[in-house]
Amino acid sequence: MKPPKQDVVKPFDTLSNLDNLVRDYPKAEVLAKLLQQTSQGLAHDTALGLAAALHATDGTPADRFKHFFDRFNHPEPTLNRLKNGKTSFSAFAMASDDLAETQTFDTLSELLDFFYQDRAERERVNEQAGNLIHIVRNELKKNRSKLKKLNQTMAETNQADSFRIKGELLTTYLNQVKRGMTEITLPNFYDDDKPLKISLSNQIGPSQNAQKYFNRYQKLKNAVAYVTEQIRLTQTEIDYLSNIQAQIELASPKDINEIRIELQQQGYIRVHRKRGSKKPRLQISQPEKFRATDGTPISVGKNNLQNDKLTLHTAKKTDTWLHVKNMPGSHVIIHSAAPSDETIAEAANLAAYFSKARDSASVPVDYVQVKRVHKPNGAKPGFVIYEGQQTAYATPDAELVKQLRV
Repeated sequence: MKPPKQDVVKPFDTLSNLDNLVRDYPKAEVLAKLLQQTSQGLAHDTALGLAAALHATDGTPADRFKHFFDRFNHPEPTLNRLKNGKTSFSAFAMASDDLAETQTFDTLSELLDFFYQDRAERERVNEQAGNLIHIVRNELKKNRSKLKKLNQTMAETNQADSFRIKGELLTTYLNQVKRGMTEITLPNFYDDDKPLKISLSNQIGPSQNAQKYFNRYQKLKNAVAYVTEQIRLTQTEIDYLSNIQAQIELASPKDINEIRIELQQQGYIRVHRKRGSKKPRLQISQPEKFRATDGTPISVGKNNLQNDKLTLHTAKKTDTWLHVKNMPGSHVIIHSAAPSDETIAEAANLAAYFSKARDSASVPVDYVQVKRVHKPNGAKPGFVIYEGQQTAYATPDAELVKQLRV
């Protein structure tokens, strides 16, 4: 039995109609879908790249069409990292709003080797980290829900004074309040005697209604200090878990075990040990090594245990410490007291790349001498405070990271 005949044409048979297509379909996404439906051999990425090329402004649509396909004869093997975290490959870089960054290779074979090796590694990470991802997501969901409720409670405390005012007005005009009323309107001497409607319980007396408002006022005032502290603690927890989530996304298989151990230490994962067995000795792996263009060594922590060891115990006080600003990311150490501007820029690129901001542009990265970095008592792994920093800006570049890796 033959497959049904497809009503599609060879892409080059559309040349005579390109002007009309570009005019009638001004959006690249819509034109790409049409090209894919009506032309042979066009995958989604290629159709989108062709549509974007056809909507360029140089030359005629026919010229742009021919130039697009001519590039397949002179490939620039390209790995595409998309904003959703997925990767794809193409013969050359193609325009797309979904694209986060690209990485080029000398040959198509090198590109395909890297792509499938990288995909296999990511699959191993996801397999090993599946339980960790589930735990972290659940904890984040729980804490974000808690924070939402705390913020709602804090918003309610802003109404505390309105309860106090209603209690005082009821006390002042107590002789006008009768048992059995469900509401009363009284002049508000706090607001130019404007009438204020006050709800009442018909089950209690006038003075008890007034006391009820005073009690609600006092309860909300007492809650402010407690809720403020709970908001701070919950936000700290969210920041920590977000940091762990980012580390899992950037982790290699060898990093997963240390993240698991950290979550065990922090009580997120229960450990069942036989009675009398000793706690296993923790061996923290070495941070990833890089070398700046001028030869200066640079170290990058890939998880919180590495970050703490690197910053607080391994680095010299005169070394330079870097971290992406106000966002989860790796601790980066330039092993130099006076690094060049070029080395700072390269280390800032590493800090931006190994962070939650990997897919962003012009990422702010703070840098300061290690002696100005401190860990507060009781702080979670990886958390430090610092002062006297300067800020550099970097756009993560996978190709540069590859060149600097030792």
